[in-house]
Amino acid sequence: MLPAAVFFDLDGTLVDSEGIHVEGMSRFLAEHGIVLDAGERDFVIGHGWKEIHAHLRVQERLGLGLGALQRGTQVVEDIMRGEGLEIRSLPGAVALIELIEGLGIPRCIVSGSSRSEIAYALTRLGVASRFEFTMGAEDYARGKPAPDGYLGASRRLRLAPDRCLVIEDSRPGIESARAAGMAVIATSAALASVERPENHDQSAAHHVVASLTEVNEDLLRDVMHKARNP
Repeated sequence: MLPAAVFFDLDGTLVDSEGIHVEGMSRFLAEHGIVLDAGERDFVIGHGWKEIHAHLRVQERLGLGLGALQRGTQVVEDIMRGEGLEIRSLPGAVALIELIEGLGIPRCIVSGSSRSEIAYALTRLGVASRFEFTMGAEDYARGKPAPDGYLGASRRLRLAPDRCLVIEDSRPGIESARAAGMAVIATSAALASVERPENHDQSAAHHVVASLTEVNEDLLRDVMHKARNP
């Protein structure tokens, strides 16, 4: 059977942006006297804004709230774009969205990025109108690896979680989808752009692809069958 809905992660799944986000936040915090170590930089990958703000203890260390961290990082990322560092579509991303749309399957974004970051990325890809809705860090209480985002998306569509399929890249995202009771395909296409790939342990996914170009209708059916018949 085909999934009743497909939920996409954004960063590292549809767009190669993880490295830019890590570098932008690192530069912003360095301007305020905080130099992130390798473990802290690694944590940024796959986690949402609230979890990053809490884990890095930005409020305690700098007295900066979540909004200030987001705005400051965004300013730095805008400067980086002026330097020629821009997010890009990952191979097969747009074609896969079009395939799933052609199959009549609802498509949604569930990301730890902010709504504005999601809107920017989807506009860059030219697919902003191809999703039923998007959910960002502002839309659920606990970010990945908690299942809140994916469960909230399935509730909005009035679908049982086990009828839904998630496409992810990071370990926290995969754990989030599995905790929600959903089938998961993991893509490793963006791994080369991150510094510490251990945060991209994809062993919990039901299937791993090197690129979204490998995902087709048959694979969607096979992964749903595998998830429902372990």
